[in-house]
Amino acid sequence: MTFFFYSFLSNDGKIVKRFGSFDSLEELYNKAEAQGNSIYNAVVLPSWFEAIYKIIVIGKAKLREISEFVRNLSTYISGGLSIQDAIEDLNETSSRALKNASKIVMDALNEGYSISEAFSKAAIFPDIVVSMAKIGEKSGNIDKTLADAADYLDRIIEIKSSTKRALIYPGFSLVSILGAFIFWTIFVLPKITSLFVSERIALPLATRILIKISTFMQSYWWEIIVFAVVFVMIFPFLLKIERVRLLFDKALWKMPIIGLIIRNSQTAFYFQYLSLLTSSGVSLTESLRTMEFAVSNKFFLKSIKNITVDLEGGQSIAEATKNTTVFEPLAVRMISVAEKTGNFDTNLNKLAQIYYGKVEKMVEVIGKLIEPIILIFIGILFVFFVMALIGPIYSMLGNMTR
Repeated sequence: MTFFFYSFLSNDGKIVKRFGSFDSLEELYNKAEAQGNSIYNAVVLPSWFEAIYKIIVIGKAKLREISEFVRNLSTYISGGLSIQDAIEDLNETSSRALKNASKIVMDALNEGYSISEAFSKAAIFPDIVVSMAKIGEKSGNIDKTLADAADYLDRIIEIKSSTKRALIYPGFSLVSILGAFIFWTIFVLPKITSLFVSERIALPLATRILIKISTFMQSYWWEIIVFAVVFVMIFPFLLKIERVRLLFDKALWKMPIIGLIIRNSQTAFYFQYLSLLTSSGVSLTESLRTMEFAVSNKFFLKSIKNITVDLEGGQSIAEATKNTTVFEPLAVRMISVAEKTGNFDTNLNKLAQIYYGKVEKMVEVIGKLIEPIILIFIGILFVFFVMALIGPIYSMLGNMTR
């Protein structure tokens, strides 16, 4: 969608100025005419301006707020209320960001878009909500899939919260040691190393490396800070580039500890909702294609895309799954059993629960797993400092006693 700054002539003859996202300039004109207004001027604004506008003017909805909104929407729909009436009622208690999103969703629904397409247009709901709405449209259980989406968001919130709590101590230790390292390289080491140079001591490799690091940080500390700030600011926009997002998701997938949590959670999600689709009467091929839209990790998505192709080519679902190389032998075996018995939904749901159990156990021990890594890093840094400083100091003291 394109972000516009536009003005229009209202029915009472006043020029009104607004910001808004539309698929095209034609859509903007059509919507204005449908409301009885005439567009006076329209300017296309860059995507970064849209992001700043949404942060400053509209605000950002918290994941917990989105989860509550989706869950309440599911409750209203299961109670017999139409989606439009449910959103209109929820809009009264929503935050400013959700009010704006609700308006976009309502407009899209009134124009004939599906609920998943309307959620996508709002650009505030996580991919999981859009994907689950699409699954609900396929299976006919929109209220259940929205409730499942809220459950999934709550699970993600709990995982993030537990992970943050577990990482407080290791994170504090790492930040402290890095802060001390930066302080020493900028303020303390130059004085010590200048003394080494003045004494004309033969410096070992570790000391020469430390001197180069210290010189670099002294010369470019301002540029380093600017680069770090700019990188943090533009990183979310870089992730919108397909190739960058694929490389980033692949890096996350391959990471030792965090990657294990991501792999297990993505696998659990995939099997759980593949089970939901097949149990709702959706064909296996159609279910697999639908899940391609539901997966959020782009590397995982790229890896599973050939399952449908291999299946249509005559391979069994177990063989097609094995060819992806992203699933563990346990998953392949259980899928093979499901294929032989015909109990796809039951076996896939069992697989999902197994992987969710792995995620919960990983989150519980993540702090204990990372602590040794932090300690090893601190130990290596300490040894490096000792090798770089103690040797020249002994050499200098030896020269002074002669």
